[in-house]
Amino acid sequence: MHHAERRKASNTGRLAALALTECEVRLRGRPLEAPRAALPNGRRLLLYPSPTARVLTRAEHGGGPVVLLVPDGNWTQAQRAARRDPDFEGAEHVALPEGPPTRYALRRGTRLGSVCTLEAIARALGVLEGPAIQSALESVMDRFVERTLRLNGNKAELERLGFVDRALPRGAAGA
Repeated sequence: MHHAERRKASNTGRLAALALTECEVRLRGRPLEAPRAALPNGRRLLLYPSPTARVLTRAEHGGGPVVLLVPDGNWTQAQRAARRDPDFEGAEHVALPEGPPTRYALRRGTRLGSVCTLEAIARALGVLEGPAIQSALESVMDRFVERTLRLNGNKAELERLGFVDRALPRGAAGA
């Protein structure tokens, strides 16, 4: 995660770390206070749509453990991380298969077909591990987006995403 993302209320990389049991957030873009621990063993896949990236498939998971590396930041920050971060050196570049448009309405992507970090992780794990994990993570993201839009009073986006008629349980808006 780029260090500037750490404090943004709209950051979904933090949500991924909270929702997944085997997920680690590593900050970048500032000098490290302590050396980073080694990455877990396994085939390293960098989820970033570089020109050399191939489409992620279920077959990636067949040959042992996979370490999915996902840069978290805006496009410029993610591109810089993909080129410079030592954790990404030697990793195979993979991209998501075509999918539906993003449901993340808290920031606007600068690229057509872009998705937020949590959506990217959900879709990648959906390919690697099956639809149940993807659905669970997308549900977490939908609740986060809906609650944030409600707190901000953004009725137009709530309606566009189909959240208008859904009532949150009492006291849940700020949860």
